[in-house]
Amino acid sequence: MLAVLAVCVLGPFSAAYVLGPAALLLLPVVGGMLGVTLGLGTQPGSFTLPDEITAGITGGLVALYFVLLLWMTCWIKVEAFFEATPWLRRGRAFPVHGGKMQATAGGRKYATRCPFTGYKPTMRCPSCDARVHDSAFHKTDRLVAFPVGETVLRWDGAKEATEMTDGVRDIAKARQQLDRFLDFRGNTLFASTTACCAGCATWQRNFNLIPRLTLSLALAALFFAFVPWGFASFLNGDGSSGSTIGGAGAKAVVVVCEVLAVLYAAAGLLVQLQALLRANDFLHRYRALIPSLKPVLPPSSRLVALLNRGMLRAPWQQAV
Repeated sequence: MLAVLAVCVLGPFSAAYVLGPAALLLLPVVGGMLGVTLGLGTQPGSFTLPDEITAGITGGLVALYFVLLLWMTCWIKVEAFFEATPWLRRGRAFPVHGGKMQATAGGRKYATRCPFTGYKPTMRCPSCDARVHDSAFHKTDRLVAFPVGETVLRWDGAKEATEMTDGVRDIAKARQQLDRFLDFRGNTLFASTTACCAGCATWQRNFNLIPRLTLSLALAALFFAFVPWGFASFLNGDGSSGSTIGGAGAKAVVVVCEVLAVLYAAAGLLVQLQALLRANDFLHRYRALIPSLKPVLPPSSRLVALLNRGMLRAPWQQAV
């Protein structure tokens, strides 16, 4: 709940950080809505033409956002490629590696090559325990430890660790595993994660953190669209108790709320679209070594290529 309230205040900054230069697409939205509300004029306490336009645009953008979200999660089921963690599979899944294995202490076995690059592994993912090369290891992002929005990403793994209670050895192992999962964190305001492999970074960012951010943006958009007529009696200045606003102050509140409603709705749609592009880019990039990965959008499409060039990632975001 605190994160949703934070999005109401920091939403534009969160969207700008996640989208990068693509956030400039939101400037025409702000300019257009200022033109509509100031040009046509608003009347606090009355549902006039600018209010109808704002409600229509906001509702349309939020509807498109939910269609995109449901299409990703319920129809094409992009997350299924990540939930199965195919980069942990052996044998036929990695024919280029020949299925070679190496044993380590405790009987655990690991691939002798990084599943993403084919190089000798140098790092270990704290989330899925995969051994990967540096070039396929996601370093800790900025703003993970921001005062608001920080969250544990693998509560499921932490729960499994608490259930390992057979023997002293298992208890010590469970404690190590619990600490590892609790330290694997992200931030819902900026879609940032701590260090992990490329697969877990893409999975947690685009199917855990970003949906929370975009849902908060959509709810904030609906809230701001609701304010002008939901609090009409408070804004129109007709009350006799002196607790209403009225006048220029009320008009300013209406204009700001209507601009923010459309801005937040557009931001949520763009951020969710970027999540789809990032996931599709991962599926295409590593398909050569992990054949079970299949892009959901044709990488050769001109539209997909154009969207990738414009909004795949911000300059300050990592390539993995």
